[in-house]
Amino acid sequence: MKNAPKFARHIVPLGIGAACLWALNNQLSDIDFGTLWAAVKSVSLWQWALAMVFTAISFFAIARYDVVAHRHFQTGISGRRATITGGSAVALGQTLGMGAVVGGFVRWRMLSGLGVVKAAKITAFVTLCFMSAWAIVTSAAIVVAPMADIPLSVPMCALMLAAGLMALSFFKPSIRVKGKRVELPTVKAMVAMLVLCLIDTLFAAATLWVLLPAGVIDLTVAQLFPIYMLALGAALLSGTPGGVGPFELTLLALLPFAPEAELMAAILAFRVVYYAIPAIIAGVTLLRPMAMGTEAFDREVSCLDTTLTKNTARAELGVVRQNGGAIVSLKSGTCGVVRTGQTLTSIFDPVHNGEDFAKHLRAFAREQNRIVCKYKITAPHAIKARKAGWAVLRVSDEAMVDPAGHTMEGSAYRQLRRKLKKAEKEGVQVVEQSTGLPFAEMKRVSEAWESRNGGAKGLSMGQFEEDYIQRQRTFLAWKEDELVGFVTFHTTGHEWALDLMRIAPGAPDGTMHLMVNEAILMAREEEVPNVSLAAAPVLPKDNTSIEGRLRTKYFEKAGGKGLRQFKDCFNPTWQPLYMAAPGPAQLVIAAFDLIRSIKNAKPVAKPRVQAMRVAA
Repeated sequence: MKNAPKFARHIVPLGIGAACLWALNNQLSDIDFGTLWAAVKSVSLWQWALAMVFTAISFFAIARYDVVAHRHFQTGISGRRATITGGSAVALGQTLGMGAVVGGFVRWRMLSGLGVVKAAKITAFVTLCFMSAWAIVTSAAIVVAPMADIPLSVPMCALMLAAGLMALSFFKPSIRVKGKRVELPTVKAMVAMLVLCLIDTLFAAATLWVLLPAGVIDLTVAQLFPIYMLALGAALLSGTPGGVGPFELTLLALLPFAPEAELMAAILAFRVVYYAIPAIIAGVTLLRPMAMGTEAFDREVSCLDTTLTKNTARAELGVVRQNGGAIVSLKSGTCGVVRTGQTLTSIFDPVHNGEDFAKHLRAFAREQNRIVCKYKITAPHAIKARKAGWAVLRVSDEAMVDPAGHTMEGSAYRQLRRKLKKAEKEGVQVVEQSTGLPFAEMKRVSEAWESRNGGAKGLSMGQFEEDYIQRQRTFLAWKEDELVGFVTFHTTGHEWALDLMRIAPGAPDGTMHLMVNEAILMAREEEVPNVSLAAAPVLPKDNTSIEGRLRTKYFEKAGGKGLRQFKDCFNPTWQPLYMAAPGPAQLVIAAFDLIRSIKNAKPVAKPRVQAMRVAA
């Protein structure tokens, strides 16, 4: 009895197929098979040729489903090999029936080294995504060309559900199933599958349409398309080999005005062109397995510290030790990247930025079904992005301090001197400590700060985590024996960058100023040329435009006034920072994705720092 569900899963499709064939036989009992064969032979050479062309276009789209799937699971399989195996798997699966089983076997057989589990995952991904896309395309087709027997409320509900699933993928890109994290397809992957499904099914319907006898069955492709989609759905849900039975019965039921002999002749010709010939080609291809072919990109382990020794590397790249990012070497450049739900983001200025860097970075993102963007880049790199045709948006301003010029004299430092005196008068002392850090007390201060400030942001800024902090320079503020605050800095030989800023409730006024000032003085002593006090929101100047109102609202919510006042005490040079994406729509999607990711970011369990050399 334990195996009853498995037995039923295999026997039910056969039962459905047998019942449909019996019903089809009764439906066609009056047809003269001589007339049927004559109708098949009446299909002209140009009809056969055009049907073959339409089938080739449809199968190219079908084969590309696997490309999207391999990119989702990051198998490293090249697009060419994924296309060949995908087309072969579907061609054999749709003809032999039990498409998931047959498709999984074909993918495992043709890609030696892929493994049974990954082959099954690819098959499941393609199957589920196609069925979802089929439901959306079918619903849209019925809305465009309504059918008398189907209320419009049915396809409209399906389209609303699809929109909800896309929203879920955007706002919650991963879910937990039985305790395991499952990454949902990105919106870009969903759109790709939807477009491929439309091309696939539209040209499949066109294949059947071109084989219909002209003048006998007068239908346009637009009229036939929703009917074909419903017949295809019946065939897929039945699970019978080739969908034989349900497919024919559905077409006969939805085209009652069509002469049965001529319609069946067109269906037989369709099965030869769209099922038999692709299956034969796939069978021949199956005889020779292919190597995995991971030329799409090749990974190699590298040390972040080596990258940070380069004068063009921003010190803030140290955040990839915590956010799960990586140092990526492309053909024309090297940069730090981090993956979010929908986006592959190049954070901060690239270490090296060749002429074709934007193109190669975009290709790398495409290999992961993600859109690409650059975040917190300086003006020279924003200009390069704009010249490459990308949309650019100013997102923040970074406070840069020259330690050698930090004299603390003159009116520019008046506010800083006043704050330092207040803290010193209260007995606050700042010390740098590299080993034996008081993590228990630091955690207490950090948790209290987070509870007052609505939690800690992440992604391009650090969060409290012991292993992460141990790789930074840390300055502690003590009042007698009580820790009242601490700050941490990413450091390289050419730059320091402020990261964590934590202060305890009731800490004396000026405590934060004193800690940051001590760090700047230490950087001056070590002859570090630049200290970054990190970014602050852009000062809004226009409240009339939509962008201006949004900037004003964000400036107020993010505490921009207080941040800028604090950093202005150190007389910094403010440099604008930008984000860029290949187009305005992608820029908007990337911006919302980054906002969501920054708000919900969590430290990774262990730093995952690796370099990837990409043959993009």
